[in-house]
Amino acid sequence: MRRFILALICIGLLVLDNTVMPFLSFRGAYGSLLFSFAICYSIVVDEWEALFIGLLSGILQDIYMFKGFGINSLVNMILCIATCKIGTNIFKEKSFIPVITNFFMSMLKGIMVFLILYVLKQNTDLQTVAIGSVYSLIMAMIMYKRVFKLSQKPYMKKDWNF
Repeated sequence: MRRFILALICIGLLVLDNTVMPFLSFRGAYGSLLFSFAICYSIVVDEWEALFIGLLSGILQDIYMFKGFGINSLVNMILCIATCKIGTNIFKEKSFIPVITNFFMSMLKGIMVFLILYVLKQNTDLQTVAIGSVYSLIMAMIMYKRVFKLSQKPYMKKDWNF
C-alpha cells in the first residue's frame, strides 16, 4: 500500500512538473517538484525506501529527458541514499536542515547531470542549476512538513515481520 501511494504521488508530481512548472520558470529554469519530494521523503525513511523513491523518481524523470535515458535514475538513486544517511543524524521534526539539504542536493544533482551530459558531448546550461536549486529550496520549505506528516501515517509506516 505504501509504495502504491508513493507511486501515485510521484506520478502526480511528474504531471505537475511538466504542465504547471514551465509557466513558473525564471529564465527558462524551474525546480522539480518530484525531485524535491524524493529528497524530503528520503530524509525521513530508511535506505531501502530511499532507494525505491530515488529509482522511481529517476525513471519517471527519464521519460521526459531525451538526451540521456538513465542519468536521472542513477543520480536520484545516489542522492536519495546520501540524503537518507544525512537524515539518520538529524532531528526530523525540525525543517531547517532538511530544507538546506534539499537545496544542496538539488545543486549537486544539477552539477552531476551537467557533468555526465558534458562527457556525453551534450550541450546543457549550467545557469539553470542555480535557479533550479533556489526553486527547490522554496518548494522544500513548503513541502517538508507535509512529507514528514505523511510518513507518520499508519499506512505509510513499515511494520516489523518476523
